[in-house]
Amino acid sequence: MNTLELFEFPDFKGQSESIKEDTANLRDVGFLKKAQSLKINGEPWFLFSEAGYKGQFRCFKPGNYSSIPAFQKNICSARRVKGGLYNPKITLYEHIYYGGRPVTLEKPTDSLQSYGFDDMASSHKQVSGAWILYAGEYYTGDQIVALAGDEISDYRKINWNDKASSLKPVLPYEVYNAPPM
Repeated sequence: MNTLELFEFPDFKGQSESIKEDTANLRDVGFLKKAQSLKINGEPWFLFSEAGYKGQFRCFKPGNYSSIPAFQKNICSARRVKGGLYNPKITLYEHIYYGGRPVTLEKPTDSLQSYGFDDMASSHKQVSGAWILYAGEYYTGDQIVALAGDEISDYRKINWNDKASSLKPVLPYEVYNAPPM
């Protein structure tokens, strides 16, 4: 079972809330900016500092996190990485609604210039894994997260049109690891 269990205090104490589906605003479940520890079963989860899957983010793989330094009392939304972090694949499209020239990537790309695609993407289909798209080359600048199953047909709606310059998959060994218990 894929669940994210949030706890009000460190060491899994206090009020808790179990989440099984993506939650754009933890206010809806009464746990906005409350969590100080968490448990994850099943697939990895991305946690965000703002509602609507925005702001700072961190990916947590399955495990028990008795504390979450720098992220405690800061979680506002959560998304599950369906299918996990293995075999990442994403297709970017030159135009909105998946039109124009496509480019499919399966590895980090520090500059989309080598594909003739810098600042040209206007939509994407996320096939598998989790990706971070950057506005600047070499993984710099503003970022957005793309997770397995995402299909964003028009980057204009998220103020990201023609911005992507580099991107990389989130790999299983790069996520926040649970401290030894």
